[in-house]
Amino acid sequence: MELAAGDEDAYKSLYLHYEDAILKLAVRYVKSIHLAKDISQDIFVKIWEKRDKLPEVQYFQAYLFQVARNESINVLRAAGRSDLAKGEIARNFQDNPGFFADETLDSDYRSFIKRTLDALPPRSREIFLLCREQGKTYDEVAATLGISRNTVRKHMVASLQKFREAAEDELGSSLTIILPLLALLHQAP
Repeated sequence: MELAAGDEDAYKSLYLHYEDAILKLAVRYVKSIHLAKDISQDIFVKIWEKRDKLPEVQYFQAYLFQVARNESINVLRAAGRSDLAKGEIARNFQDNPGFFADETLDSDYRSFIKRTLDALPPRSREIFLLCREQGKTYDEVAATLGISRNTVRKHMVASLQKFREAAEDELGSSLTIILPLLALLHQAP
């Protein structure tokens, strides 16, 4: 492979061929064109820096897209520690409801939500789904289930804590980044 040998023209050709696809993929993850441009540049720098390893790669396009996905997720993880980035990402989640058009990403987050819901105790899951999926108030859920409003609140606090812990453990993100995903529960199959 010419790129592995340090051919700058091969690198330019590769860059021009994949630039738009990588940028679009990064935007799907981070929902910010500014962050996505930075990610895209970082990806191509990494490809250049690791060009000597490229002959080992059998399916370059799949490899490149996996690098882009990983880098985007790393940016989201880092954003969990940055208030400025959290605000930018959350704002773009709200401004662009088409975020889940990417089937792979949609599937990843739906799996995360399902796993976390399945890990909740049955009563907590029931209460969480009534509140989040059906949009019922704590008072409505309390009346429906014949329990106190305070009990509903305690179950919701515990459920959100489980989501917070799962988001940090599995996704490396704070719940601030994940909250827009929870709003989409009513769309889950």
